Amino acid sequence: MKHLLIIPFTFCFLQLAGQFSNSGEYIAVIGKASGSYVPDMVTFDFEINVTDKKQQNAIQKLNYQSEKTLRIISRLGYNPKQVKLSDYRLGEDIDYYGEKPKNIGYKASINLELEIKYTEKDFNTLTDSISASNISDLNFTYRSSFSEELKDKIKKELISKASDDAQNIAQILAKSRNVTLGDIYSIEYTDNNFSLYGQGILPPPPPPEEIRNAMEAPKIASSVTMREIFTQQQVRIIYRIKKQ
Repeated sequence: MKHLLIIPFTFCFLQLAGQFSNSGEYIAVIGKASGSYVPDMVTFDFEINVTDKKQQNAIQKLNYQSEKTLRIISRLGYNPKQVKLSDYRLGEDIDYYGEKPKNIGYKASINLELEIKYTEKDFNTLTDSISASNISDLNFTYRSSFSEELKDKIKKELISKASDDAQNIAQILAKSRNVTLGDIYSIEYTDNNFSLYGQGILPPPPPPEEIRNAMEAPKIASSVTMREIFTQQQVRIIYRIKKQ
């Protein structure tokens, strides 16, 4: 370990649970906290694609399958008004193989989106019900995320833990150098990575705060649980050193 000289404009670094730097008047520390949390929201994307030689038949198929999907959702207690229409398409079905492109019919598609509060029971009930419905032209995916309320709660929890980590490091440093820790000069926090006074500490890139992986829903989804999402916070605190 390098000896720390309490000389103005001279900085040395030490890595503990966080990081710190010391000048003649200040001690700067970086506290860290991280954790994995189960997301509380899940968004289902239902995509229906139909084809038929006649345009009217394609539209009728699309309407029938989309209405059947909405009935299943409604029977499970969700308000159909919660379902958002994200995309609707109607056009010719062109075969580009062969010497010349040719019209072989019509295709129609619709995308429906439903966001719900995540519970293991509700998640599995919905995925099982949709999978068991055998709607021939329906594919669906789902993605998980944090609600704003939960993100704020996690952020506050991690900032508090990171602040405790920073304070512990500052106290260890002050004691080891026989100086007295004073009041806080400044405090900052981020979900990224701090460096002390912009100097060359290069931590690994941070994980994303939110993971929104889309995945194809399994045919049998019973007992599926949601993967936890890793998130972190860092707090940079600069303490004054009390003059003896």
